[in-house]
Amino acid sequence: MAYIRSNRVDPRDFQINTAIGVALPFSAPGVFSSVYSTRDQVKYNLINLIMTSQGERIENPNFGTILKQQLFEQISEQTFPIIKSSITNAVEQYMPEVAIDSIDIVPYADDNTLVVTINYRILLSNQPDIITINLV
Repeated sequence: MAYIRSNRVDPRDFQINTAIGVALPFSAPGVFSSVYSTRDQVKYNLINLIMTSQGERIENPNFGTILKQQLFEQISEQTFPIIKSSITNAVEQYMPEVAIDSIDIVPYADDNTLVVTINYRILLSNQPDIITINLV
């Protein structure tokens, strides 16, 4: 028997003139760009989660990751599993609609920067996407 896989669509994506969130980065002081698709909003929510340091959010000290704190630590092979675990745990806890496929971390020791690339899928629609974060 053949198995037919179908992708589901979030019903909010059919409401063309209804914004469901805001885009990052903010374009000007006091001005927000609206987001009209769940795929884009999931991406911005994921960036917000990853770039928020744990303890930064009032009344929710576990929200976020330790990514920024690790930037100022000695970069070694032991650092990467800690960062990956922090990102994975945060996404599992705060964004259960997202499945992470892979996390790649490339250090640039001369510049003391990290480039974090995350391949993920939105579970409802099974849409793959990617984000790249440059930490300077």
